[in-house]
Amino acid sequence: MTLEQYPEPVDVHASSEAAVWEGPLFIVGMPRSGTKLLRGLLSNHPRLRVLAAETDFLPFMDTWVQRHGKPTTAEAFERFASDMSRANHYFNFRPAGRGPFRWQDWRSACNGNFGVSGLFEGFARYELDVRRGSGVIWADKSPAYIRHIPLLLKHFPTARIVHIVRDVRDHCVSMRKAWGKDIRRSAWRWGNDVLTAHRQCSNMPERCLELKFEELLQDPEAQLRRICMFLDLEFFAGLAVLSQSVEQRGFAAGRNEIVRDNFSKFETRLTPRELLAIESLAWQTMQALGYKPVRAEQQATLSPFMQQLLKLKDGVHLVASGMSRRGVAAAVRFHATHRRMAG
Repeated sequence: MTLEQYPEPVDVHASSEAAVWEGPLFIVGMPRSGTKLLRGLLSNHPRLRVLAAETDFLPFMDTWVQRHGKPTTAEAFERFASDMSRANHYFNFRPAGRGPFRWQDWRSACNGNFGVSGLFEGFARYELDVRRGSGVIWADKSPAYIRHIPLLLKHFPTARIVHIVRDVRDHCVSMRKAWGKDIRRSAWRWGNDVLTAHRQCSNMPERCLELKFEELLQDPEAQLRRICMFLDLEFFAGLAVLSQSVEQRGFAAGRNEIVRDNFSKFETRLTPRELLAIESLAWQTMQALGYKPVRAEQQATLSPFMQQLLKLKDGVHLVASGMSRRGVAAAVRFHATHRRMAG
């Protein structure tokens, strides 16, 4: 389905009684859990525009404004923009086609609101070229915000959140295949972060929608209908068609269609011992989300010492693998960037 077959975005000059919701929408989830696929599908909708790169800078904005106050003057805004660009790796992934980034244009897009919400919304509207009152929903796909749902809702009281969850066993397989991550640390982090987000989302069904990656693969139309209903959007059959590849790593890398059997890979890629370790470390969350363990029977723990040891192991592996391809300096930059994406 082409864009011409969709209705034009609504030009809204609505009263407060009939305002059209224009966002924000936040797509969150653990790394390697389908957030890119979901962004690719939702981007088909003419009333949705999703930032092409992950932001992850909302916590930085919140801290900066608390420490320095709102950057209301041009001088303060320039300093804020400079500090943010040094602290965040968004610009490493920003599409080149957007042209040079101008903080002056960003400041103008804030529309006089220099609080955290205004700064963030102004940034998104500038990057997406979405004007207020257009009826277009602005959205951000940043998996790391799974750990900051209360912060999202604090600054955006009308925001809606889609939390996508993937089976921890496939998540761990994918983390190891893509980045060489230790499956024990991946399982432990999945168990903690997903359970926290699940509980937060369950308490606010009008604000948060949770879906499973496996169900999105098996019946994308049904899941996208759910999302459209949640976002007050009309559903189009074309939403369930992936127009281009969204994945550079893993089993779906380079594929320009939904790989519908891209689940339960763990059955042939994990040893019984590895399966037991993963399920034990994520047992409680698997129970809460309806994933059935096949070997574990109770929750296990990972000591703080072991967590730090495995974190160091993952970091050393990333830098070492990056050095072989990029050199020392580039490898260190890659590691810093990866920490933003995958922790």
